[in-house]
Order: sequence, then C-alpha cells, then structure tokens
Amino acid sequence: MNGEAIKARVRPQFFARSAVLMLVLVLASFSFTYFAPVATGSKRFSIMLHIHGAAYFAWILLYVWQSRLVATGRVARHREFGLAGIALSSVMVPLGVALAIEAARRRAAAGNPHPFDFTLYNVVDILTFAIMMTASIAAVTRHPDWHRRFTFGAALCLVGPSLSRWLRVIPESPPWTDLLPNLSADLFLIALLLHDRRTSGRVHPATWWVIAALVPVHAATPFLIDSGWWRGLGPSIMSFAV
Repeated sequence: MNGEAIKARVRPQFFARSAVLMLVLVLASFSFTYFAPVATGSKRFSIMLHIHGAAYFAWILLYVWQSRLVATGRVARHREFGLAGIALSSVMVPLGVALAIEAARRRAAAGNPHPFDFTLYNVVDILTFAIMMTASIAAVTRHPDWHRRFTFGAALCLVGPSLSRWLRVIPESPPWTDLLPNLSADLFLIALLLHDRRTSGRVHPATWWVIAALVPVHAATPFLIDSGWWRGLGPSIMSFAV
C-alpha cells in the first residue's frame, strides 16, 4: 500500500474517533443540566429549548454517523446524507438566535441589569458555526480535506458551549473560568494539528484557517462581555434579530 493510500485510510479514522469523543463530551455535559431534569421532571424547560436541543443533538449524532461512513469507506452513503446535514445546519442558526433572545429575556425578567452580556457568547458561537459550515459546504465537492476540517471546526463550536455546563460545579472567577469551555474544546485543534503532521508531514492550510478563526475569538470574548462596546451593541443586534 503506497503512502497516498495509507493517508486516505488513516485520515478519516481520526475524524471519526474525534467525533465520537465530542459526542461523549456533549452528552456528559448535558446529563445533569438537561437529561436528568427532563427524566425526573424536576425542572421545566421551554418548547424552544427542547427544539433547539433536539437539533443540537441531532447535528452531533449526524456528524458522528457521517464521519463513520467515510471512515468505513461508504463515501457514497455519506454524500446521500449531505443534504440532511446542510438542512440541519441551516436550522441551527435561527434556533440559536431565538434561544439567545429567550435567555436574555429571562435574565432581564430576573432583574439582571445587563441581560445581554452573556449573549455575546451566543453570537460568537452562532457566527463561528455558520462560517465554518458555509466554508465546509463550499469545499465539499472539490476539496474534501478542507470540507472535513471545516466541519470539524463547526463541531467544536457546539462542543465548547456544552462544556460550559461544567462551570456550574466549580467556583466562578470571570473572565478566567469563562475562558475554559471554548478553549478546552479547542484542544481538539492541537490533536488535528498533530494528526496533519503525522499523516502528511505538514499542517493542512484548512487547519490553520480553523485555528485562526476560532482560538483568538474564544480567547477574547470573555474580556468583552461587560465592555461598553458590547453593552451598546448587544441589545441593538438582538432587537434587530427579533
């Protein structure tokens, strides 16, 4: 088996295994804040949250399944499900906006003087997810390696917010604890970088693009949520979205 054949076989396995790990992290993160309360009836959630949650988990599950199809050589089957992935990704964006608005309204009703501070995290996650998926879809036909990495980046935009659920069990120390969820998810990018070097001897350009798009934004966001800039802009963006 020549080098190109080995790379073609090894590369998808990395993404399939990473997708399974992402799914495990997402399910574990929501186990106590969503699944357990729903199962026991100890907490009521809005219909919008249930709809968003269904789309959220469906996207991650589809990503695992699609990655597995490629890893096992069923590329044609993978392509058949491609339209479902595009449709689901398209739905995720307006659902995310609607849930962000609902959450801001709850904070305002509870007396929070700055209910849109946390909304910046929502805006960042929604925008980066949309950018990653747009790039992924644009590359799907002619540049599968780029497509694979941009979809990987989109998945990390969901893993980070999931990990934020663990902040409820540790003492908060903003903005430092707020850095943890997304930057912890970004550790997958180190694995991707090492994978590129191991399989091709260099870091794929798409990997650098994903790193450049996600890491600086994730590092800066916690320091901006209570800034005058965002407190002036956030309510305007959300009122426009309504």
